[in-house]
Amino acid sequence: MLYAKVDADGVIVDVATSQSNEYKLLVAPNDPTVASILEKKFTSASTSTQEILSSSDGEMMRILEDLVDLLTEKRLIQFTELPLAAQKKLLGRKWVRGVHSNNDESLMIENDHLGEDSGDSLI
Repeated sequence: MLYAKVDADGVIVDVATSQSNEYKLLVAPNDPTVASILEKKFTSASTSTQEILSSSDGEMMRILEDLVDLLTEKRLIQFTELPLAAQKKLLGRKWVRGVHSNNDESLMIENDHLGEDSGDSLI
């Protein structure tokens, strides 16, 4: 969601991703004025739009994984209805996330025991 800052005449002068006292008006990114402001911000920033998209890919993948899990739990879709390649990719990522979460938990347990044995507080 984008919020616009407007001048006294009601003309959009800037946009932000969060609402505040200055940025009150909810606007669409495809509005010509908003699109122009966004384009200027991206061209003046040191990162390209491709770099921004690439950096958010991991986050978007996690969102999509969670969405598929939610839809299958609610029985709105069946996992087997997804293309085979998507099923393999999702199952592979789920397995890797499981391995990482199990390793993190075992490290936390080991650290807890270390703290008890040495008398040192981990906090």
